[in-house]
Amino acid sequence: MSVIKCLYYVLIVLFLNSLNTTNAENITIVLNNTLTWGNKELYSDFVNVTANSTLQVDCINKNTNVSYIIFQVHSHLYNITLYNTTNVQGSSVYGTNVGLYSSVLPAIDTFFIWNQNEIDLILYISIHGYGLNDPIPGGCNMEFPVPISPYLRTQYNKDYILVDAPSPKDKMDVKCNSIDEVVLVFYKMNLPERSFDADVYFDGIMKMMTIDNIQENGEFIPDNGLHNRRMLSAYPGVGSIYVAVAISVANSSAYSVYAPTYTYACSPIEDGDCDVYDDALSQIILASLLFLGLFVCYYGHRFFKTEMFLIGLTSGGIVTYVIISIMADLDRPALLGASILSGICFGAIWLLFWWFYGIPLLAVFLSTLNVGFLFSAIIYNGLPGGLIALQSDVNFWSLFIFIMLTTSLLLVSMTLLSNILCCAILGAYAVVYSMDYYMGSSVRYIIINSVRRATVPKFNRAVLSPPFEWKDSLMCLLWVGLAMSGFLLQHFQNYGRPPFPPPPRSVRPGVPRSFYGTTVLGSGRQPRVVSRHPRSTVASERSPLLA
Repeated sequence: MSVIKCLYYVLIVLFLNSLNTTNAENITIVLNNTLTWGNKELYSDFVNVTANSTLQVDCINKNTNVSYIIFQVHSHLYNITLYNTTNVQGSSVYGTNVGLYSSVLPAIDTFFIWNQNEIDLILYISIHGYGLNDPIPGGCNMEFPVPISPYLRTQYNKDYILVDAPSPKDKMDVKCNSIDEVVLVFYKMNLPERSFDADVYFDGIMKMMTIDNIQENGEFIPDNGLHNRRMLSAYPGVGSIYVAVAISVANSSAYSVYAPTYTYACSPIEDGDCDVYDDALSQIILASLLFLGLFVCYYGHRFFKTEMFLIGLTSGGIVTYVIISIMADLDRPALLGASILSGICFGAIWLLFWWFYGIPLLAVFLSTLNVGFLFSAIIYNGLPGGLIALQSDVNFWSLFIFIMLTTSLLLVSMTLLSNILCCAILGAYAVVYSMDYYMGSSVRYIIINSVRRATVPKFNRAVLSPPFEWKDSLMCLLWVGLAMSGFLLQHFQNYGRPPFPPPPRSVRPGVPRSFYGTTVLGSGRQPRVVSRHPRSTVASERSPLLA
C-alpha cells in the first residue's frame, strides 16, 4: 500500500513539474523588513496568477533575527495549491487559505503557487518571520497532511462551523512531549452581512494578520472544552475570518500566528446569495408571517378568538418542529409541513378550550409563555461562550425554563394588559422575523439558536457570537417601535370595552355572562333597571309598610 502511495505522489510531482515548464512565472522577494513584537510580517502584496499556471516564488532573507518563516497565500472563493521544493509526501496544501513552514537555514524553500482554475486569480501573499524562541505553529501536527501545518481548517453545515488548528510546538520540545507549554488563542472577525465581494474579503484578511491588528479588530473565541477546535453557530451569508495565535507559557512575548482562514457557512458560487430558507414553503411562511404579525400586533386582543388560534398554532408548531427534529432526519419542507399541520390541530384545540370554558387566566397564560420563551432565547443569544456550567443540558434547560416561567407568571398577574402586551411583542417579532430574511440581518437567529440547542447534537459547545451591525440595530429598533405602537393602539381600542368577550358555548356551571364584564348583548353600558311593580298603587292606611 505504501508503494502505491509513493507512486501516486511521484506522479503528482511529475505532473506539477510539467506544468511549471510549460506555463510558469517567477518572482523574487527580498525579506528585509524590521520585525516588532506586534508586527512580524516581512512581506505582503497581491499577485495575479493566470488560469492553469504556476507561480514560482523565491525568497532572499536579509534579516538575521529570523529563524523560520511562514509563507501563506489567500484566495477568494477558488482553491489553489501551494507546495515547496522538498517534493516529498505531504509537501502540498490545497485550499483558499494555505501556508507552509520553512527554516531559513541552510536556505529558504522555493514555493510554487498553482492555479488549476479556468480563470485568472488575484492572490494575497504574506510572509511572517519568527525568532528562535517563538513557537512553531502546527509543529506538533498529527491530523493535517503536512508535517508542519501552520494553517487552519474550517468545516461547516447548516447549523455550526468547526475551526481546527494543529498543535503548536515549543522550540525547546523536539519530540512534542509537552504540548501544554504552548497555548492556542482563537479570534474571529465578522465581515459585512451578505457581502461576497473580494475587496471586502481581502480587507478582512489583512486586518487579521498581525497580533496588533488581531487584538484591535478580532473577537476572542472562548474554549468550550474542545482544545484545538472551536465550534460556532453558523450564520449562512455572513463571512467570518478566523485566526489562531500560539503563545508560549514560559515566555508570553514569544508567539506565532497561524495563517487566517474564512468561511461564509455556505458556498456563494453554488448557493448564490446563501439563503437559509431556499424552499418555496419556507418563503410562503415568511410572507405570511409579515401580515399575520401586523394583525396580531395591532388587532390581536380585539379579535380574541383569532388570537387564541394563532397563539396555539405557533406554540404547537414550534414544539412539533423540535420533537420531530430530535426523532427523525427530514428535509425542511417535510418538517415544516408536519409542524404546520400539528400547529393547526393544537390551535383548534386551544380555541375550543376558550369556546367552551372561557377562563381568561389560562387563555392568557399560553401567550405569556411564548413571551417568556422569547425572553429566554434573547438571554441565551447574548451569553458569552465558555460557560462550562451551561454546557450541561440539565443546567441549561432548567435555567431556560425558570426564566420562561418567571416571565410568564409576572405577566399573567395583569390579565388584560399582559395579553395586549404579549400580542404587541409577539406580533412585532413576527414582522421583524420576516423582514430580517429580506434585509439579511440576524435577528431571526434569536429563535433559531434556541431551536438548534434543542435539536442539534453537541450544540451545547457552540459559541453563538451573533453579528450585530447596522441592519441588526435597525431591526431591533423596528421591533421596539412596532411593539410600543401596537400596545398603545390596542389599549386605546379596548378603552370602555369589556376586557374579554364571553365564550360562545360556555359549559361552566354557575358563571354568569356578566363575569366577563359584559351584558347579554355584549355592550359595555349598564343594564336598564326595570321596576318589580309595573303598575303603581295608591298608598293608604291599609297599605302594608313593607310592600
